Amino acid sequence: MGLRGEEMLEGRRGEPEEEEEEEAELVDPLTAIREHCEQTEKCVKAREKLELCDARVSARSHTQEECTEELFDFLHARDHCVAHKLFKNLK
Repeated sequence: MGLRGEEMLEGRRGEPEEEEEEEAELVDPLTAIREHCEQTEKCVKAREKLELCDARVSARSHTQEECTEELFDFLHARDHCVAHKLFKNLK
């Protein structure tokens, strides 16, 4: 009896065995640092301005106002904080 016959007797159909190893879930350090930086005073103030602008724009049906400046201010504040912390965590 060949290998194929033995597989048939054991109930296998030539399918590779699935490895059931659990891989450790990798966490992106950038995401964690961004979340931390969003809690700083400068970022909180910038987010509040962004949210106020968004509420104001959303309340109007016809407006040309956009919240681009407020968004960029928030992203700048957050990324400034992240830049000082990110490279310390990289290997």
